Amino acid sequence: MTEVKYTINPRFADYEDMVRQLLPEGFDSAGQLIYDSRNKVRDIETTHGHIIVKRFPCPSIHQRIDYTLRRPSKAQRAYKYGVMLDELGLSTPVPMACVETYRHGLFTDGYLVTEPCYDPDLRILRREPDSHPDLINALMTFMVDLHSHGFMHGDTNLSNFLYRPDQSSPTHYHITTIDINRSVWIAHPTRQQCLANLMRQTHIRPLLRSLVERYAQLRGWDAEESVQTVLRLLNQFEKRKQFLNHLKQK
Repeated sequence: MTEVKYTINPRFADYEDMVRQLLPEGFDSAGQLIYDSRNKVRDIETTHGHIIVKRFPCPSIHQRIDYTLRRPSKAQRAYKYGVMLDELGLSTPVPMACVETYRHGLFTDGYLVTEPCYDPDLRILRREPDSHPDLINALMTFMVDLHSHGFMHGDTNLSNFLYRPDQSSPTHYHITTIDINRSVWIAHPTRQQCLANLMRQTHIRPLLRSLVERYAQLRGWDAEESVQTVLRLLNQFEKRKQFLNHLKQK
């Protein structure tokens, strides 16, 4: 027996019937598949306009028990964090709904429904690292805002930050973050925690240096000391990852 749990953002109460009719059964055949990897993402046109629906993969039996008994699912966390960011005025695609399915009492699948955002991501900085100091400033200003509110993004890869020109912004760009389900909230993050959160934005050292230098300047911290801290953390992360990959190959 399958049970479906719906969490609807009160801002989008008018969407509830549509969400209930669409999910979970209609996901595989609706709209256009725009991302197909560990997670699947569809852009779906409805009578209310376009929506984005992300389906998180069916977890292992251990995760199913964990998400049923101990902690929120990825979909529920992404929904909750998105609502919180929106309330703080920090840009993320606004969550409309979270849908979770349970079979025989255990969690099976999770779906996140959000408003669409078609802005490009900041991987442009990897391709043209010296050409966009304005974008670096805009991204680091956004990161300072996130950290100042205690939000530590769970995956700060540049692909998870979108941008568009915005002359009304002090930085002349609007930055939006996505893929936030692995994030955590820390009431008063330390300097070390903030710098560690920047570590995985890129493995390109010159670009990472530029990013951290600007972040440190905005925080009033020593730029070179901050850069060396982040580079040391990245080196440790890469060595640990190489060691684990080596063990897997044996």
